[in-house]
Amino acid sequence: MRRMILSGAVLLLAVTACGQQETEPDMPEGETEQSPGEQSAPTAPEGNEGPTGEGGSGESAEGAHVFNHHGDENGFEDQRPTEYVATEFTTFSDMEWDEWSDQVARGEGEILGTWCMDQGCQDDPYDVEVELSDPVEVDGTTYFSTYTITEYDDDMSEEVRGALEEADGGRLAVPSAE
Repeated sequence: MRRMILSGAVLLLAVTACGQQETEPDMPEGETEQSPGEQSAPTAPEGNEGPTGEGGSGESAEGAHVFNHHGDENGFEDQRPTEYVATEFTTFSDMEWDEWSDQVARGEGEILGTWCMDQGCQDDPYDVEVELSDPVEVDGTTYFSTYTITEYDDDMSEEVRGALEEADGGRLAVPSAE
C-alpha cells in the first residue's frame, strides 16, 4: 500500500511539473525571448538601413529615391542603396554613390540579372558605372525612373550588353500610385 501511495505521489509531481520550465531557455547570443505581443518590427535587408532614405551610406535623406526590392518583394523607398534590386531582371550590388540629387545619381558597382545567367554573372557580376535619372513623383515621393550604364566592364560582350538593354530597356521599377 505504501508503495502505491509513493508511486502515486511521484506520478502526481511529475504530471504537475510537466510543461513548467525552471531555467531560461537557451537563446542564440544577442537574442532575447519575447512574448507573443512583443514582436520586433521588421528591419530592412543588410546594406539598406531602411526605407525613406536611410539606406546604404547613412547620409541624410536628400534627393530622389529608388524603389528597391532587395529582400522585400513589395519594395521600399531607398536612397544610396548598396544592394539594389532595380527590376525583376536587373540587380546592382556593392554600389558606391558619388552623387545623389533630385535630378541624377551617379555611382559604380556591379550589375547582374536574368539576362546574363547563362554567362555566369550570378557568381561573377559585371563592373559598371551607372547614372540614374528621369525623376517621377509617386504619392508625394520622387523616384528615379531610368538608368544608363555609362561605363561597362571590359569583360561584358556586345551580346550581353544587348541582352541587358532588351531585358528592361533602362527602366527602373517605381511604385504604383495609391
